[in-house]
Amino acid sequence: MDVKEEVRVKKKISLKETFNKFMPEWNEENVFTGQVVIAVLIGILTLVFILRLFRGGSKKRGVLLVGLCESGKTLLFSRLCHDKEVVSVTSMKESSGEYTFGKKSLTMYDLPGHERIRMAAFEKVKKLARGIIFMVDSATLQKDVRDVAEYLYTILCDNAIQSSKTRVLIACNKQDLSLARSAQLIQKTLEKEMNLLRVTQANQLQSVGEGGNNNRYLGHIGKDFEFSHLSPMKVEFVEVTTKSGEKLNPVTAWLQQLA
Repeated sequence: MDVKEEVRVKKKISLKETFNKFMPEWNEENVFTGQVVIAVLIGILTLVFILRLFRGGSKKRGVLLVGLCESGKTLLFSRLCHDKEVVSVTSMKESSGEYTFGKKSLTMYDLPGHERIRMAAFEKVKKLARGIIFMVDSATLQKDVRDVAEYLYTILCDNAIQSSKTRVLIACNKQDLSLARSAQLIQKTLEKEMNLLRVTQANQLQSVGEGGNNNRYLGHIGKDFEFSHLSPMKVEFVEVTTKSGEKLNPVTAWLQQLA
């Protein structure tokens, strides 16, 4: 036997001895233990696969633009999705478009603000919402505060929105106008109005179809309403001017965080 053959034989013996050293003899007990371990591993891998599949298939990429008529929703939508200014008209159905930045994108839904159709439009797309931008006309809030508060209250009470902890941005628009109120003042005004509103609304809100409102009480019982009480749902206020795209950075920064 030459040197090379002798080396091969030693290697074969060495591998066999190493295997026998670290692997116990297979008996009935070892076989059962091995079967249990394999079954557990398969179960864990299957669960991980199902969770990833579920999360990937249900990942929401929609942002709803809501608010009263003439609050600036459509102008913001056209700025974000088409980078141009359009003449705003009262729409009767929702519009959708892509807001893209870098390699990411979000689907924007511009919903009608007319009282008779806005909730029907909201019901159609609410389950797609990753976030909601609620547009407020900062210059006319004083006369529209009741309507604004009722609309916002209904959205925040919605079961689908609460269960998914959808983030909400209150965009205080038209800050270029002399009568415009600051975001801080608008927040306090809405908190005061919603504090009064929930007294009469808490027991009157009814479900609207599957996954609709569920008569939840907003905020903390026995305390004046504050948006901070809605945690873990996060509601933020920013000041914007959609006209000529003068001041949209607070919105685009929020969208990029959302994505």
